[in-house]
Amino acid sequence: MGKPTIALKNLDWIVTQDDSRRILKGYSIYIEDGIIADVSTGSIPEADYTLQGGWKAAIPGLVNLHTHAAMTLLRSYAEDMPLEEWLRTRIWPAERKLTADLCYLGALLACMEMARSGTTCFLDMYYHPEESVKAALKVGMRIVASVGIIDTFDPEDRRSDLKLRIYSRRSAERFIDYVKSLGDDRVKAALGPHAPYTCSDDTLMWVRDRSERENLLVHIHLAETRGEQSRFEKMYGRREIEYLDSLGFLTDRVIAAHCVWLSPREIEIIASRRVKVAHCPISNLKLAVGGVAPIPDMIGKGVVVGLGTDGAASNNSLDMFETMKATALIHKWYRWDPTTLPAWRVLEAATIQGYRALGIDKAGYIGIGARADIAIIDLRKPRLQPIHGAEGLISNIVYACSGSDVHSTIVDGEPVVWYNRIVNIDEEEVYERVADAIRVFREA
Repeated sequence: MGKPTIALKNLDWIVTQDDSRRILKGYSIYIEDGIIADVSTGSIPEADYTLQGGWKAAIPGLVNLHTHAAMTLLRSYAEDMPLEEWLRTRIWPAERKLTADLCYLGALLACMEMARSGTTCFLDMYYHPEESVKAALKVGMRIVASVGIIDTFDPEDRRSDLKLRIYSRRSAERFIDYVKSLGDDRVKAALGPHAPYTCSDDTLMWVRDRSERENLLVHIHLAETRGEQSRFEKMYGRREIEYLDSLGFLTDRVIAAHCVWLSPREIEIIASRRVKVAHCPISNLKLAVGGVAPIPDMIGKGVVVGLGTDGAASNNSLDMFETMKATALIHKWYRWDPTTLPAWRVLEAATIQGYRALGIDKAGYIGIGARADIAIIDLRKPRLQPIHGAEGLISNIVYACSGSDVHSTIVDGEPVVWYNRIVNIDEEEVYERVADAIRVFREA
């Protein structure tokens, strides 16, 4: 059975994010075989699914460039704590209780939340990544999933335990084979070494070599806290970026999450190595990592920067609209400059730049021949009115819109959320299962 046809008729607005960044008014979109077949003011064919576009705005689907989907089960589980204490005393012990079934359920809840709020694609790093893939496909989303690799908890012992290294590598290899066996264009495998301080040199170099051999993306946490950078520099005489560069680890396949504490020299390195960055302002604020990631400087050097929510345990929300607003505001505040990261630039980071970072072509924009990953916003909301032209629309999307304003979400030409209803999931059943499952975290 082929993919359905979809007609989005007479939309009030289309934010194309194409090369010219056109914003269209009164146009229709026709989707066939997962591809945008027509964008025009003329008549379009009848379709299996039809949406009347009055009071609606179509934007490219949002990309969550850094999250841990299954951690939705730990939402509000550990609050108001320093990052290292949060990890060691609450999160890591809780994660030891996570089974494959629980990871599937947590990822399913995450995918429901993301789809409802206009996210069409996400980059995940966690245990049991095949369960995140199953959940994403169940809901209908795109996913780039990586095995979370941790093989040492002692930053002073770069050798780590041999058995743990072997286990981590075999898990990654099995997952890569699993994704290949699916043959699904919506799924990509990546390697996910957690961080330089939780992975041995041997593992980092294994990831580097495997990534190069199979052209796999690599997803890693970098320079999230000042203390992390300081300890690394004290032990190895180099900061994290410099250290990884000495290993030949940094390439255009690497997507680095956070990158809060970077020196100008480190920014030069990641720019020259074409490393991509996932900016996660809300989790950085909540965990009080200090400072603000030098995103404007990175963009100025040509670094591709996308946006991420991080996991629900450190953000509480997977709403990319919240992340866009936080991104726009925090850099203005930090630079004392209201022109820093204007709304249009932030929307780019959440859409086309996210797809670019993931190496997914013909995506992140609305145009003939593009992949049909689209979010439809319902503009009949007090906070989204009035609209002062095209610039006002972009401002409203970034500064006023909420994920709850998303009316429909289309991924790969398939309705995932349609007229405010998730198409492939019984939501009530999932909520009941989650309520029952979290008892495991209250058990002694």
